[in-house]
Amino acid sequence: MAVHTVESPLDFSDFTSQSTDSVPDINPDGSPEINLGAFRGLAFALILETVLVIFGALAWQTFRAFVR
Repeated sequence: MAVHTVESPLDFSDFTSQSTDSVPDINPDGSPEINLGAFRGLAFALILETVLVIFGALAWQTFRAFVR
């Protein structure tokens, strides 16, 4: 399967070019910025899993209460 380029009337050259202006990861107060993006994702996943487990346990207990 071959890949072919298509001429586009839109110019996306700014998205693919490398920027020569490097912005340092330093806050205006002079302290370096700590990137915790991966930990935020992990925390979100753990919270979502906990909520799903709680809802699943509640659904199971409700099901067991009405099946007896």
